[in-house]
Amino acid sequence: MGEGMGYRRSAARAALLASVSALGGGLTLGLATAASAQDAAAGQVDEVVVTGTRRAGVTLTESSTPVDVVSGETLQRQGASDLNDALKTTVVSLNVQKFVAQDASAFVRPFSLRGLPPDQTLVLVNGKRRHRSAVVQITNQPLAAGAQGPDLSAIPAIAVDRIEVLRDGAAAQYGSDAIAGVINFQLKRAREGVTAIARYGQFYEGDGEDYNLQLNVGLRLGEEGFFNVSGELSSSAKTSRGLQRPDAQALINAGNTAVPDPAQRWGAPSVDAARLFFNAELPATATATAYAFGNFGQASAESDFFYRPLNRADVFASVPLTNQPGGPRFSFTSRFPGGFAPVFRSNMLDMGLTGGVKGEAFGGLRYDFSAGLAQNEIEFKLDNTVNPSLGPDSPASFRAGELQQREARLNADFVYPVDTGMFAEPLNVAFGAEYRRETFEIKAGEPASYQAGRFASLADPDTGRIIGLAVGSSGFPGYTPASAGAFSRSNWAAYLDLETEVVDRLTVGAAARYEDFSDFGSTFNWKLTARYELFDGLALRGSVNTGFRAPTPGQSNISDVATNIDPLTGGLLLIATRPPTDPIAQYYGAKPLKEEESKNFAFGAVLDVAGWVLTADYFNIEVKDRIALTSRIPITAADRAALAARGTPAGDLQSVRFFGNFFDTETEGVDVVLSRSWPLDIGKIGLTAAANYTRSKVTNLRDARAVDRERRIEIGRFNPRWRGNVTGTWESGRWNVLLRANYYGEWVDAVPNATPTALSFDQDFGAEWLVDAEVSYQATETFSIAVGGGQPAGRLSRQGPAPGADQQRHRLSAVLALRLQRRILVRAPDRQVLTGARPPPPTHERAAPGAPKGSA
Repeated sequence: MGEGMGYRRSAARAALLASVSALGGGLTLGLATAASAQDAAAGQVDEVVVTGTRRAGVTLTESSTPVDVVSGETLQRQGASDLNDALKTTVVSLNVQKFVAQDASAFVRPFSLRGLPPDQTLVLVNGKRRHRSAVVQITNQPLAAGAQGPDLSAIPAIAVDRIEVLRDGAAAQYGSDAIAGVINFQLKRAREGVTAIARYGQFYEGDGEDYNLQLNVGLRLGEEGFFNVSGELSSSAKTSRGLQRPDAQALINAGNTAVPDPAQRWGAPSVDAARLFFNAELPATATATAYAFGNFGQASAESDFFYRPLNRADVFASVPLTNQPGGPRFSFTSRFPGGFAPVFRSNMLDMGLTGGVKGEAFGGLRYDFSAGLAQNEIEFKLDNTVNPSLGPDSPASFRAGELQQREARLNADFVYPVDTGMFAEPLNVAFGAEYRRETFEIKAGEPASYQAGRFASLADPDTGRIIGLAVGSSGFPGYTPASAGAFSRSNWAAYLDLETEVVDRLTVGAAARYEDFSDFGSTFNWKLTARYELFDGLALRGSVNTGFRAPTPGQSNISDVATNIDPLTGGLLLIATRPPTDPIAQYYGAKPLKEEESKNFAFGAVLDVAGWVLTADYFNIEVKDRIALTSRIPITAADRAALAARGTPAGDLQSVRFFGNFFDTETEGVDVVLSRSWPLDIGKIGLTAAANYTRSKVTNLRDARAVDRERRIEIGRFNPRWRGNVTGTWESGRWNVLLRANYYGEWVDAVPNATPTALSFDQDFGAEWLVDAEVSYQATETFSIAVGGGQPAGRLSRQGPAPGADQQRHRLSAVLALRLQRRILVRAPDRQVLTGARPPPPTHERAAPGAPKGSA
């Protein structure tokens, strides 16, 4: 909808790759794929993990599946106020992009783990399913198009004690979405102490000021319980990295002094946010503990849409105010003599509450009963724009509507070790059940944001021609009452998860899960894992599993109409996004959505010898029936007659598109992590290195309307296939020095046409090394300060037939940031040394119609 509806693919997509977006700020880079590797170098190799296994006491190197552990201290040292940016620098198999002029994708940034969409990764908080965002990514970004995943930025980094990233399919253990893996956020549990962090960052360009205040407080709750609360206030200003648009510059050259410079800002949006998380436990009896955790957060963000030049007839054409020849006329040039770029704003609200009781019953049976409620909503507004069809009566600001996602769940989980006498260890038997209900709701915008005014189509008394102006708030037409509605579905599941050490050095696991959904039916999935220790310090591990992702109510029911004007007839062009169950969509082949299905196998090795820790894992993921959105399908005269005969007339609709299970993909890759530390007289030196290779391809296409040449290429090449990271640390006394180098491989920005033209061509972007450093000093036991900065080690290469491409390149920036930390503790834990930096600005985006790609 909106800018993406009217201009997607022909206009700038500005999907900013994690590697490219990081060019502006070195401090947002670093730390290896598995930050677990760095923690391992710090002596935490034997850290117990809880994700991917329900057997107690399994350590990082004993796990049958690869798990990255990112400590809370590691997150704090990333210098990024957005958890998306902090996490992408610690897990190289994860990419997070930035968007400009891509509707809600500029505010809720989709991430990709192991080359798959955000809703194919399950996100947990304290082991419980995290609710998804209300935003359905109706964007052209190849990996996120059509996805509806969680918003990671809603979680403040200071609230996190650690993150476990399971790089393996786990739908048989956890349910829908766990195809690429699982990200499990463990909240802090401290019952005493106060930690306060203040950070300021700015780009050398002089923009993008970033303020961040964080506070964590641990309180005693009774004799043994705790109440831990974390808060965050953050404010990030806009950045601008674009040059003046050629069409705007032409107006300036012609003497127009009202054209802004730049006419269209290309850069990061401004974001102001306040977030609160809490985590609490209180022993209820000698064997039972009550617990609760939750969050409340608000955020407002502002981005810019494409520039509307004066030659855009559907906005600036002169229209008659009467039906008399020679009568008065009106044009929006009177309001915007230099053209305009709409300002797109959002207000976001995110809240959730989970409570339960866990403990141990007779015979060692562990239980966990829990319930949760959550809601995510986003309201869209526009400023500095008009509904052209309303003419002089058009307001300049609009409320375009609201999206809501509401979820409720009930869980009962049990774990019981059974000593069968057949195995080297007791058989760990985990089983349980889950009930979930979710609702997706669209709320209509104010009438002025979507209604067709009297200037949408009218006869010009001076020429006798039919003319008209565009309908709806320019940039993002509001949701109409016909699109509005609430759509719900429920599901229940039961699972069984077995794991044991069958014989000495051989661990085997098996899991199965049955799930039934009210909208599309049932599914059954399974998983097998094994780990064999060849000798002390060397083990082989592997897994094979099936998985699924259920279509969301948002994907199944999203409905929207955007309106354009036919330049030849002046008639309205209504472009509809219809649910797959809609009769018009079904006429063109739409079918009710079904689950995406996956097959995942992986194998690897773990080496822990003489202080060196090396892990290497291969993975292969086949996903069948992936959900995608078709291109716009024109409604012909013959189609109109056929639809009318069916009793479902198309009315004023000119084209339609819809979601469907349209294609299959295969994704494979390798993750390698190496770490080592040396305690020396001059201090402790640590070294970590990590590399990730991921390749994706389309293996079967059922409908060419869903995957054109552009998306087929970009599914495999839009993210770098290679990512790497090398980190060195030195600690001595109060000083701590960190040097990081991050590598991002080549990537491709493709177009639908195989034969390049002057305005439409593939762009190949070269590999890049990004280097940054920090120096920190522990001034007192409770106070530390860190300063750091960074910039690319080399020049970003760019190839392709773009005329003047070098002149259109965006400037590279570096960051200098300062963070102060104040910690007050009754019982002081290990010290934290922190750094800070502004999240990097956008550096590459697609061009607007009529301009070469990469221009602003």
